Amino acid sequence: MINKNLIYFLIFILLLSCTSTPPKIHIQTHEALTIAQIGTLLIDEKIALSLEYISTLKRIGSDKEKEQLNKLTDNASLLLNKLFERALRNKQFLKASSLFVTAEDSGLKLAGDWTYNKLILSSVFKKDSTISSTRKSYIIRNYLDLTLVEDSNISDLLEIITDGGDRSLISKILLEVDSRSLNLETKGMRNTEKIKKTDLLKGTVTIWVNKGMKIEGGIGVPDGVIGSGFFIDKSGYLLTNYHVIESEVDPEFEGFSRLYVRLWDNQNTKIPAKVIGWDQAYDIALLKVEIEPEIIFSFSQGKEYSPGTSIIAIGSPGGLENTITSGIISANGRKFLQMGSVIQVDVPINHGNSGGPLIDSDGELVGVVFAGIEQFEGINFAIPGEYLAKLIPSLYKGGRMDHPYLGLAVFEDPAGLRIIYTTPGGGGSRAGLENGDVITRVHDIEIKSIDDVNKLFLKLEPGMGVKISWLREGIEMDGFIALESRPDFPLIEASQIDYKNNLIPPVFGMNINSISETIFGSEYMITEVFPGSIADTTGLSVNDPFTIKKLEIIDDQKLILMQIKIKKRKAGFLESGVQLGAYMGIPNFI
Repeated sequence: MINKNLIYFLIFILLLSCTSTPPKIHIQTHEALTIAQIGTLLIDEKIALSLEYISTLKRIGSDKEKEQLNKLTDNASLLLNKLFERALRNKQFLKASSLFVTAEDSGLKLAGDWTYNKLILSSVFKKDSTISSTRKSYIIRNYLDLTLVEDSNISDLLEIITDGGDRSLISKILLEVDSRSLNLETKGMRNTEKIKKTDLLKGTVTIWVNKGMKIEGGIGVPDGVIGSGFFIDKSGYLLTNYHVIESEVDPEFEGFSRLYVRLWDNQNTKIPAKVIGWDQAYDIALLKVEIEPEIIFSFSQGKEYSPGTSIIAIGSPGGLENTITSGIISANGRKFLQMGSVIQVDVPINHGNSGGPLIDSDGELVGVVFAGIEQFEGINFAIPGEYLAKLIPSLYKGGRMDHPYLGLAVFEDPAGLRIIYTTPGGGGSRAGLENGDVITRVHDIEIKSIDDVNKLFLKLEPGMGVKISWLREGIEMDGFIALESRPDFPLIEASQIDYKNNLIPPVFGMNINSISETIFGSEYMITEVFPGSIADTTGLSVNDPFTIKKLEIIDDQKLILMQIKIKKRKAGFLESGVQLGAYMGIPNFI
């Protein structure tokens, strides 16, 4: 007869191994890179990844490999030029501009006298009836340096921008016209009269998502979502929050879902709408209806909105359409998104306002309302227009928005952006970056904060390759990284391929060392606590020993919980139990 204690012991060991061992997934490390792998990547025309591998091997490889790597670099240059010429031949100028960035950052030369600005200008001037003037205006706003545009092209640009209706961009190009003393007819474009707030209602809609019926207490009741939206394009494109229309695009949603909008002056008629593009990270979605709106909104440009600035929100709180409320900006820089900060506003907002415009005294977009804290009246939030204006060109492409990703978690300290976690097999790991390295530049742009990276990545896209610079123990180093697609929740992906204990620094904000290991568990010592982190606010400190009793991920709630037994130095090393919890959408992954 088998001893019961032995069975319990074996079960315990099995459970322990399940929580400490990651899945066996092949992960490419920089130490295992080979010349043969680069050759295969070149055959598959994966140019950015090829250049990443070449750059890494040149830095860590042997002298014997240098000649082969130089030959592979020549082959990569030939491939890059081939892809660039193909994009030009097919008039895919934006794709060509992405290849131009990859070439520039890798130090390779492209044939011809093309510049990044010329490629963007060519994409704007390309004859294509499916691309609206508003869409072109956003490309101009985000990617074109007006100061480098020749005088002969300014008139054509002005025509596109004026037709697109971007009032802020019109003002900017008129300043360029004046600075060059160009003789252009601009009298009709210099209308400084402010749009009446009541007229802005004509550019707003009520969003209605019909989800059929749901059962409550054994009784079927109508199920649906009400939100707000506003037009940004005369062709019928409008913005709202992603969470309002999530059921329309979520592959895991299996119920009934139908999307409609109701116009400001006709709430009895439901107009079918289609989701064009969406971005879960910034909670925004681009919709399309087959009508031409009377009014379109445009984002402000170059303005700074400080606390106390007067603002107006328009929307359909509780389904009550055509509602205008006023208030002020309470604060900037609230860490509420995975990839950026939000605006805190003191303006009456309720369910149904989500997706509505937040405007300034000139009628320009400050941001988009997206959330509030129900138990605290007047504490609401909006996504800054600074982010959204940069997202729109990609939303027009359709489908899920992809963001660049380095596969790193970082911490902002006085030395700079310090790496505290590298995702196994991620771009940062493949390029040879390590925990403790301090990132100084990406795409030759100085980086001091996470927000610097997020803003830069709004202008880049997965598939590009960029130069990256970092400090390691005071020594400057350079590398090249192929930008990947960011997962919806990077921490969830990391937990599937790495030991959960390795996630403690980015999640809870502390570095640890193992000081003893037995079959009954491991004991750790805290070696560093990051200021402002969960560990810091919980009162943990350096040299506190602890054991992990439970570390689990709750997928449906997107939470990670850790229960520990700890002897706090500040409490005289008396042992106590502590539970730490964090949301999986932490904002320190880049």
